[in-house]
Amino acid sequence: MTQFESVALPPRLPLIVETSNRAGSVDQDARLVNCYIEISKQQEIFIYRRPGLTSLGVIADGQVGRGLFFWKGSVYSIFGSVLYKDGVSVGTGLNTTTAAQFNNGVYSFSEYLGATPKLVLMNGDEGYTYSIAGGVSATLNSINVDYPATTVKGAAYLNGATYVMQPEAVIWNSVVNSVDQPGDWSPINFISAQIEPDPGVFLSKQLVYIVAFNAWSTEVFFDAGNAVGSPLGPVQGSKSSYGCANQDSVQRIDDKLFWVVTNQTASLQVGMMDQLSVTIISTPSIDKLLENINYDLMFSWQLKMDGHSFYIITFKNSNLTLAYDIVFDEWHQWTDTNGNYFPIVASTYDASGNRIVQHETNGRLYYITSNSYKDLNDPIQVDIYTPTFDASTRRRKHLNIMTFIGDQVEGSVLNVRYTEDDYKSWGQFRQVDLGAKNPILINCGTFTKRAYNLMHTKDCFFRLQAIEVQYDIGVL
Repeated sequence: MTQFESVALPPRLPLIVETSNRAGSVDQDARLVNCYIEISKQQEIFIYRRPGLTSLGVIADGQVGRGLFFWKGSVYSIFGSVLYKDGVSVGTGLNTTTAAQFNNGVYSFSEYLGATPKLVLMNGDEGYTYSIAGGVSATLNSINVDYPATTVKGAAYLNGATYVMQPEAVIWNSVVNSVDQPGDWSPINFISAQIEPDPGVFLSKQLVYIVAFNAWSTEVFFDAGNAVGSPLGPVQGSKSSYGCANQDSVQRIDDKLFWVVTNQTASLQVGMMDQLSVTIISTPSIDKLLENINYDLMFSWQLKMDGHSFYIITFKNSNLTLAYDIVFDEWHQWTDTNGNYFPIVASTYDASGNRIVQHETNGRLYYITSNSYKDLNDPIQVDIYTPTFDASTRRRKHLNIMTFIGDQVEGSVLNVRYTEDDYKSWGQFRQVDLGAKNPILINCGTFTKRAYNLMHTKDCFFRLQAIEVQYDIGVL
C-alpha cells in the first residue's frame, strides 16, 4: 500500500541531548536544566523533573552547613561550629576560622572500630573524634606530639588502622582500632606518595586500597603487612597522571571514586576511578565549561534514587551546579528557583533509607525525593533547550502543528518559545495544557532553523517524551 506524502508520519524534535555548549557558558546551545533522562528497555526516552526538597527541620537557623553523615542509626550534621546528632547538639567548638581557606570548611567523615567506635571529622586542617559515650574530643593534633600538625581531608580505615595524609603527601597510620589515645600515632609509621613532587590533597579508599590524591597525580597503596614503619606498600603500576583540583570534589559512590581532576597542563576534567583504573567522564562540552571556571570553593555530594545514581558538583564562585547521571552517562545542570547554583553541600540517608541533604546557609536539612515537585515552597523550573532543528534542509518550513507527548496530568502547563538566531534572542512563551488528551500548538509560523525552550514550573508530576511536528517545506 502506497503511503502518500500528505499522510507521512510527522518527525519528532530532538529533545534528549548531550549538553552541547560551544564555549565556557551555559547560556547557549542545547542543555537540560533541573531534569534528567531515563531510557526504557524498549529504548523509549523520557525527561523527568529533578527531585525536590521537603523540610526535615531547622537544625541551626541561619548557620552554615558544614557536613552530614549517617552513623550507628543516627544522622550527624555540622552547622557552624556545632555537631548535631538527629538535630540535637552533642558537641561544640569545631574550628570555623579556616572556612575561607579550606573551601567553606565542609567536613569529611569517616569511622573506625575498636572497643569504643568513633567518628573522625576533618576539615582540611584539623581533625576531631566523636564517640557516643564520650562526645567530641580535643583536636586530633593535640592528642600527642607525634600526630601530624596539619592533615588534608579524608581519613581511610583499612584492616584496623586509620590513615591520614599531610599536605606534604605523607601518609600516617594509627595503631589498630584507636586514634585518640597516647601512643596511637608513631613518628615512624608513615609512607610518602612521592612518585611526583606534588602536594597531597585528599585521602580515600577503594576496595582494599588506600588512594592518595595529590595536586597532579594519584597514587595507590595496599596493606603490605610491614612489621616496622607503615603497613602500606605502593601498588606497582597504579600511578595516575591525574590529580585532584579540589578536595571537596571527591565522592565515593558504590566503591567508585569521582572527583574534579587536573594535571600539569592545568586543564580541568571530571574523572572516575573504578577498580583502580581512571577514566574521564566529562564530555568535551563539559570540559569547555571547566576551562576557565573558578574552583576555589566547591561542594560535591551524591544521590541514589529510582534507579539513578548522581554525582553532583557545585562551583560556587562561578554560580554553577552540574549533575552527572552515572547510570545513563549524562550531564545536566541543576539550579535553585532563581537560576543560581543549587545550594546543597552534603548528603546522606537515615535509618529508614530516606535521602537527606544539607543546605549551605540556612541551617536546614531536607528530604530529597522525586515525589516532591518543589524545593520547600519554591517552584522548580525545568528548562529544556533543544538543539537547532532545520529538518536537514535550509528550505523554509511552514509549521502547522506541534503535538506534545508526555504524561497527562491535570494542571500541568508547558511554556514554549523559540529562537531563530542561534540562541541569541527568544520569542514570547505560548502555553500548552499537558492535562489535555491531545496537547498541541497550531499556527506555529515559518522558519529556516529553530531551537526551542520548554519550561515547566507547576507543582505536579512532569514527564515528557517527545514533540511531533507537522510542517510543509517551501523554497530556499
